[in-house]
Amino acid sequence: MGIFTAPWRLSAPVCTLFDIGAASARAGGRAKSIAASAIATSCSASIAAASCGIILSPAGNFFPCCRLFHLPKPSNVPADRPLQKMSKSEPALSPEKPVPALPMALGRPGMAFEQTSCPLCGAERFDLYCEAPDRLQPKTGLLYKIQRCRHCGMIYLNPRPAEKESGQFYEHADYLPFTSLAANRSLTARLYGVLRRANLRWKRRVINDFWQRTKDSERETNNHLPPEGRSFAPCPLLDVGCGTGEFLVEMKNAGWQVEGLERDERVAAWAREQHQIPVAAGHVEQLAASTQQYHIITLWHVLEHLYDPGRALAILAERLRDEGWLLIAVPNIAGLDARVYKSNWVALDAPRHLNHFSLETLSRLGSKHGLTLRWWRQLPLDAFFNALMSEKLAAERNRRKWYLWPLRMLRAFGVACASYLGGSHTPFSYASYGASLVCFFEKSKSKRS
Repeated sequence: MGIFTAPWRLSAPVCTLFDIGAASARAGGRAKSIAASAIATSCSASIAAASCGIILSPAGNFFPCCRLFHLPKPSNVPADRPLQKMSKSEPALSPEKPVPALPMALGRPGMAFEQTSCPLCGAERFDLYCEAPDRLQPKTGLLYKIQRCRHCGMIYLNPRPAEKESGQFYEHADYLPFTSLAANRSLTARLYGVLRRANLRWKRRVINDFWQRTKDSERETNNHLPPEGRSFAPCPLLDVGCGTGEFLVEMKNAGWQVEGLERDERVAAWAREQHQIPVAAGHVEQLAASTQQYHIITLWHVLEHLYDPGRALAILAERLRDEGWLLIAVPNIAGLDARVYKSNWVALDAPRHLNHFSLETLSRLGSKHGLTLRWWRQLPLDAFFNALMSEKLAAERNRRKWYLWPLRMLRAFGVACASYLGGSHTPFSYASYGASLVCFFEKSKSKRS
């Protein structure tokens, strides 16, 4: 069985071997024979892999056919066990080494990057998980290192852009959460808009149903509810990272008293003027000095962008009422679609997504800062959007032929269906393999006043 791969995938190891050969030629005849032996060994390994039935994943990685439908292992696997063997030619970047300057397609050339420790446990030892492109400009060939902590298994971007310069990566015209501001939207942006409207209705139903069930349970146990518990109004709701405010409009129409927080002043001003809703411009740290408390605080695909997610959760926990809930939605790095597409998984979104959570790591981060995970679901349409956009990204990177698109769409549909089923919440499920996580956290009793 043959192996087909894009030329750029072979360029790094081949160049490495020829560099060895060139250096050996200068060193002498004995070194020449060693270099020739290394090249021959590499070629023999490739031929042997082809004869054993190796297939190429959408990420460009080789793996045996027998592992194609292998489900990920449960979360009780030891945390020090790596998800992927590292290539000897591509060792993990040591925390002690200086970060090389990277040319950037977005932002200024030579902009500052920084090393960081694990956002969950603080450890500084890691293995390379994958190298991912900027999905907004995949043809530049620039790759960002996604690392996996050896101690706790948390996956995160390292090195990462300096926080003061990170805003430049959100200024691309096709950055989807802000496409409501664009006059002429691309086909991808219009598709995203359709899916977002459907997701907004789903979010409203889930929050309303969850809140009502919670209050019904309290009524049965306590035979008493405060007046605001009998309806959604005037229950205050804060959406952190609200973007252009469509979710707040949906919840306002359902009777909630809504507020928003958005880091981009231009976007916050647009939301205030367009929707007539209170949206403040700023960061989560501003809430530390506030005395306002909320029944529900939501973060829809926000936590993965934050430079200090633990600090953010600690601040938000203080802003919750004793009976309040923190709702966090993130892409699921343990999802089936993430495992299939690997470096081409669109939700890696480097360098904007700094943290990549699974159900286990997100639960541990919340518990560390006084929050207890009580319930989780998945955003139903994320699986289909992620699979479709990941296929598009893989095609752009690997220069696939246009006539293969029907097969790629068929594969995207299959991956999306498998991912959706893997994320279905049942009494027998011990983890989520869906494309996304929607987690409801309750303030721990020890944190209540």
